[in-house]
Amino acid sequence: MRVILPGSYDPVTLGHLEVIKKAAQLYDEVFVVVFVNPQKNYTFTVEERVKMLILATDEFENVIVSYSNGYVVDYMREHGIEKIIKGYRNDTDLEYERVQAEYNFEHGGYETLLWKCEEKYSRISSTEARRRLKSGENVEDILPKSVISYINAIDKNI
Repeated sequence: MRVILPGSYDPVTLGHLEVIKKAAQLYDEVFVVVFVNPQKNYTFTVEERVKMLILATDEFENVIVSYSNGYVVDYMREHGIEKIIKGYRNDTDLEYERVQAEYNFEHGGYETLLWKCEEKYSRISSTEARRRLKSGENVEDILPKSVISYINAIDKNI
């Protein structure tokens, strides 16, 4: 079975990686797709986000990383993907993801599986990672090592 993990991944965190790893263990093909929302301002370019995901998921042979400017349901139709997987940390995340799940079901007939993250990842977010990166704080407990190395190498002014 093919599944998709859509997100902005600005940047990919250890929490994201937990969900990706679990999906990779359970499903034949896991599409991790950076979706671009033209109404959002991103810290990292789509190319940088894709590169970070490729580095972070390198150990998983069944993970396919890509990006899209379109809608999740359209991408799923084009690639023969059957289910959506989204992780959530708390009740606020869960409510947001439920709304998205309803939309994707109504407009494409696609089921979304909502997975609660482990407690140790419940305070991790891309927003917190960007805040720490901007202030020069340690991000080793939030970001994969390969992503930290990449960010340091591109010398991104955050």
